[in-house]
Amino acid sequence: MSTSHGAAAIAPDTARATGRALRLVEREWRLSPAAWEEIGELLAELSAAVAAGDTETVDELTAELEISGDRRVTLIGAGPDGPAPEDDGKGPLPEPLRERVVALIHSVDPEPGTGGEQYAGPGAGDG
Repeated sequence: MSTSHGAAAIAPDTARATGRALRLVEREWRLSPAAWEEIGELLAELSAAVAAGDTETVDELTAELEISGDRRVTLIGAGPDGPAPEDDGKGPLPEPLRERVVALIHSVDPEPGTGGEQYAGPGAGDG
């Protein structure tokens, strides 16, 4: 039942980088529905690579994931009063993909206490 079988063969630095990228997807990304579909396909490939313990492919897919979020473009286009107008129609990670992202995070970091995982979910620490 453990999800760490493939992750055990992944280099620790790749596992950490992948976990960080996935946490950003979960917490911060806002994309169009079409972009989320593309991310879903990328997540399926990433999941297969993690399960296979293929560090090289996981590393490549993590890099692809990092540039897929258009976060850099949004930040450059953001004015002093908030995000650029082209942010319209974008939304947070859809629930079915969220479940896949969380499962992948646990696959690459099966012992969250060792990876510095402190995020407790939406609204955590608010108040």
